[in-house]
Amino acid sequence: MIVIGAFVFMLAGAVLSLATGAASAFDPQIFWMLRLPRTLCGLAVGGGLAVAGTLVQASLGNPLADPYSLGIAAAAALGSVLGSFLHTGSMAASGTYAFAFSVVALLALMRWLRKSFRSSTEVLLVGVVSGLFFTSMATFLLAVSDPAAWTSNLGWLLGSIATPTLNESLGVLTLMLAALVAAFSHWKVLDLLSADELTAESAGVDVARFRKRFFFLVAAITAVSVSIAGIIGFLGFLVPHALRALGVRTHRGLVPAAFFAGAGILLFSDVIARLAARPSELPAGVVMALIGAPAFLALIRNRKAFP
Repeated sequence: MIVIGAFVFMLAGAVLSLATGAASAFDPQIFWMLRLPRTLCGLAVGGGLAVAGTLVQASLGNPLADPYSLGIAAAAALGSVLGSFLHTGSMAASGTYAFAFSVVALLALMRWLRKSFRSSTEVLLVGVVSGLFFTSMATFLLAVSDPAAWTSNLGWLLGSIATPTLNESLGVLTLMLAALVAAFSHWKVLDLLSADELTAESAGVDVARFRKRFFFLVAAITAVSVSIAGIIGFLGFLVPHALRALGVRTHRGLVPAAFFAGAGILLFSDVIARLAARPSELPAGVVMALIGAPAFLALIRNRKAFP
């Protein structure tokens, strides 16, 4: 029932996103060039980031982990900016560099954790510090590479789904659905990893191999999301927690429900971003931060959950 409810929630967000805009009457050109690409992008990015957070939390056994809190999204943003800077705005180059930087950030984290898993607090601190560094570097490159486009670039960095074309949004949605299928196909392994590493090993799971596989999938999801929509935080952290609180225990339900709920939350956040500061517009990532940051702090206060 939770999965069905999350799917309905996503559909409601999509309908509201398609119906929201400055034009009061239906305009086919606005629909096909602006609203539909934006909605499809929100479905892809919101769903993908929620699935990525689910994979990271299960792989590390860390309830605070997601691509944003670990600094992976910021590393992808730096790679995306660098790729665009070196290859004059090429989307393919931007995505490739974003993926490479995401992988490097994850491999560095894996190397740091190789001998033994650190506490949740240590992992969080390392992620926050590295994320700030990567974001600062990306901001610096954006500022010096094209000062005239600084405002639009800053909007992208803060997390916006307003700019993709229809073809770009369809391509990203296709990739995210493929990632969803890949994650769902390993739901039993994810259940074992999230329970305990020793439990997984005793059940015959090659923990190191599957963890690398999941990390590369997370890097790919994050790279694609950041390349097209910038840094949107807290989705990967917030959605799995909310679904578990609603009673979703196994990843057979959690993975698809996370995709649907994440997509819906980002679409509703984007609608709020469009309406809150009319006639101007807020980045959707700003609204997500206003929602996610208090929830993040509230969970940190529950010290029983975090070693």
